[in-house]
Amino acid sequence: MYKRQQVTLSGIVHNYLNADKSTQISLEVDGAQLQNSGKQTVTIAKQGEHRIDWQISAPNVGEIKLLAKALTDTESDAVELPLTVMPRGLHQVKNEAAAFSDDAAEKTFSVNLPQNADARARNLRIEVAPSVAGSLFGALDYLTTYPYGCTEQTMSSFLPNVIVTQALKDIKTSSISSSNDLGKKVKKGLDRLYAYQHNDGGWGWWKDDQSDPFMTAYVVSGLQLAKQSDYQIDENRLSSGREKLKQMLDAGTTESGTQIDLETRAFMVYALEASGGGDSRYLEKVFAERGNLQPYGRALLALALKQRKDEKRAREVAAEIERTAKGDDYSANWESSRKAMLDFAEQNDTEATALSLKALARIKPDSPLLPRVARWLVSSRRNSFYWESTKDTAFAIFGLTDYLKVSHELSPDYDLEVYLNGENVLTQHVSAATASQTFTIKRNAADVAATNEIRIVKRGRGMTYFSASLDYYTGEEDVPARGSSDLNITREYLRLRVVEDGYKLKWATEPLRGEIHSGDLLVVRMRLNGAKARHLMIEDPIPAGAEQVESVGNLNLDYSSGSDWSDWYSSREFRDNRTVFFLDYFDGSTTLQYAMRVQVPGEFRIAPARAELMYRPTTQSNTASGRMSFLDRK
Repeated sequence: MYKRQQVTLSGIVHNYLNADKSTQISLEVDGAQLQNSGKQTVTIAKQGEHRIDWQISAPNVGEIKLLAKALTDTESDAVELPLTVMPRGLHQVKNEAAAFSDDAAEKTFSVNLPQNADARARNLRIEVAPSVAGSLFGALDYLTTYPYGCTEQTMSSFLPNVIVTQALKDIKTSSISSSNDLGKKVKKGLDRLYAYQHNDGGWGWWKDDQSDPFMTAYVVSGLQLAKQSDYQIDENRLSSGREKLKQMLDAGTTESGTQIDLETRAFMVYALEASGGGDSRYLEKVFAERGNLQPYGRALLALALKQRKDEKRAREVAAEIERTAKGDDYSANWESSRKAMLDFAEQNDTEATALSLKALARIKPDSPLLPRVARWLVSSRRNSFYWESTKDTAFAIFGLTDYLKVSHELSPDYDLEVYLNGENVLTQHVSAATASQTFTIKRNAADVAATNEIRIVKRGRGMTYFSASLDYYTGEEDVPARGSSDLNITREYLRLRVVEDGYKLKWATEPLRGEIHSGDLLVVRMRLNGAKARHLMIEDPIPAGAEQVESVGNLNLDYSSGSDWSDWYSSREFRDNRTVFFLDYFDGSTTLQYAMRVQVPGEFRIAPARAELMYRPTTQSNTASGRMSFLDRK
């Protein structure tokens, strides 16, 4: 439920005894307000039952504890349940990130809240790390706890953990030793990847779509990395994935007939070389076209040449990587785009910079660019301790881990102080013993001020990586709709009627008029318009008193029932408090809908539906918030 919302909680007391019983029924509430009497004494017939309703309202965000009791003179029972009260506004995040190496440094940063931020729904997290190693742990936590799981997100959830743990296996820190369940995470990830593998040997973004060249290359290279880290993999899965890569390279097109772009071909070639070698003609063809490569593909070509032990040409391409870097004395990066489909291109600067760092660390470990590139990557974290998306974050970790192996960041020697609004919140001497740790300061709710000044003081030799993240909810009573020409979403509610048509059921929708009662079926219809794009995610919170419906009788309520019900989508998930749609390709206009059944009476606030590009989440739109009143069906 949401803050300042009133709901009806129903309890049913069963009398399984062989005699009528006078029963004292009560509800104790901690964290919310009871709107009617919490106690009632009734006589329940033997083998009978009695229903009791309580109205509660939640004035503040937090956890509610509910304790219901049914007491008799012989037998009694009780049940305790938690209930979460969510903020009313939109979730927002502000970030700061920096890296510096001055022997004597004093840096000040500010992260401030807007005036309407909810006082009870705000969190400040400050991280300071002496090395790239320490700065990666927050990113690993983000990948591990990401709530969704397409093929890419499955790969990105466990593979970076494997790589970082392998790289730091000789460093004894609590951060590393605490990952004792890594084996379980790897097994879970591998099992999911195997389940997502298609009959042709490849992988798409989802279980039931077409095999995708990029995703097949990503999984093949990832399986090989897991194997090199001494995890047991299914060799047949790897072998069939390699064969699919060869087939797609020979054909030159995707399953839908679209020509495979040069950047993706470079990744496919690298995956083959890294997982056991490939036909040399694949590599030679990409090398011959290297003048047309973006920095993303150029780094992959260099890595493929290094993997083949073609040191001369690997260094030649590495020199081109160095020559094309952009930046200043402090940082360096590469700007890169990939024309994934004929009608649009994708910008992938973070991935290109991470792959270039990886290539230089392996081919030219003495390159003066390396620390500048690492600083750019760590400082470009848009979410304080992780990057813009799961894919960006995973690739950044891949590059930074290779840099860590050749850098001298694990031998710092300096004194560190951190101040928050003038208060000293950390004093630490940093040495080799603590080089791979992260020092974290957290403040929550009322402990987070509206204005937050963070001062970092450093005295001595070594790197310091800093990040701060302030997440909060706006305090708006009613959230307005927001969108743009790139992406816009609208939402409406309709009444669903299901009737018999001969031997089958059919559905129809009507405008939502009149009272809504428990048991009624509703339709949520969302329309999206905008620029063509790939990998769109839509999250639609449901009213707390309703539950999604997969089908009614033998009538499936999904796109398999025909386009009249819903346009195509890659995947749909029903969660406890929201419905989520994923579209691999958004052609600029789509209509999605699903059904839900009213369960619990009450006055409910409905949070806005939200759409965003999974790999460019700054392109987003939300509907307005809403309200619904559900009545009990007498």
